[in-house]
Amino acid sequence: MLTLPVAPGLHLTQLHPDDTEELFALTDANRAHLRRWLPWLDQTRVSAATAKFIVQSQREATAGTGLHFAIYEQNVIVGIIGYVRIDPVNRGAYIGYWLAADAQGRGIMTRCVTALYTYGFAKLELHRQVILCAEKNTASFAVAERCGFQFEGVSREAEWLYDAYVGLRVYARLRTDA
Repeated sequence: MLTLPVAPGLHLTQLHPDDTEELFALTDANRAHLRRWLPWLDQTRVSAATAKFIVQSQREATAGTGLHFAIYEQNVIVGIIGYVRIDPVNRGAYIGYWLAADAQGRGIMTRCVTALYTYGFAKLELHRQVILCAEKNTASFAVAERCGFQFEGVSREAEWLYDAYVGLRVYARLRTDA
């Protein structure tokens, strides 16, 4: 099981079936907070859905098409980060993440994104990493900008978010970026 150190008391550990109940409880406790930006939340009403996601994430890791981590602060899961899609042919990947409401505002996600993209360039030999976030999700695109991802534009009406399509801001970082 892969673990990436981020900072003292903060690390990323590849998702494992043992994480199911803790991750589901965190998701459920943050449902109202997360629903604003995550279109899959209503499909995660029972822990079995979380278990299925973790098994699928393990399959993706084995296939080299995805890699998902729990974010641990003081050995408690506070969120998720990972490569929701890896394109091995073009050496590109899409980063996705979310953080519990009470863990926000302390720089956790900025440090975790930095650790993940650094790992991706160094160990996975990626060339391009992308973050997509809803146009109005200012917290998410602030993370991308703090991590040196370049704003490339908006993919119009690219995601169905419960009752309407929303545009997605596209941010990318290349291996050659400073």
